[in-house]
Amino acid sequence: MFLSAILFMCCISMIFSNPCDISDEKSMISRMLQSIEKKLKASGECTAPANCPAGWTKYKTHCYFFSPDGKNWHDAAKQCQNIGGYLVQITDSAENSWVVDKLKKSVKHTLGSWMGLADVKKEGDLRWVGDSSAVSYSHWHLGEPSNSTNEDCVHFLSQANYEWNDAPCHLDNMGVYL
Repeated sequence: MFLSAILFMCCISMIFSNPCDISDEKSMISRMLQSIEKKLKASGECTAPANCPAGWTKYKTHCYFFSPDGKNWHDAAKQCQNIGGYLVQITDSAENSWVVDKLKKSVKHTLGSWMGLADVKKEGDLRWVGDSSAVSYSHWHLGEPSNSTNEDCVHFLSQANYEWNDAPCHLDNMGVYL
């Protein structure tokens, strides 16, 4: 707690040091937060939830909900938000494989299932809806993302073994997974 108070006072004094240009301070605060997160994770204080809510499935430190509903991307994102989550965000190949395995065993949707990746704000700048971060891992189908018909939202393409594909956000009857 004492460290938090010192960190907070230090950040406040830095922010007020130059009101015209705070880019250095923002950068420093971001690095400090990342360092604190790493220390907390290493200490074991930030662990996975003991149990997921009924109907949800646990994988590592997250709980996932595989909905049988078929929706367009915007409605799917809204449904996820309404139940306290966001469309799935894939961070590595192991997580992708786990989600794909679950998709193969769940309700089959003709075109596949939505994920939380889109470039609706700026064409070509794919971001995760959960935290607005850029893509660090991907599993695109050959030739994708193509944006061939104003395709701003990404899904697991069932016809291509659930590799990633960009598609128009208004397509209905895609699965919803968060």
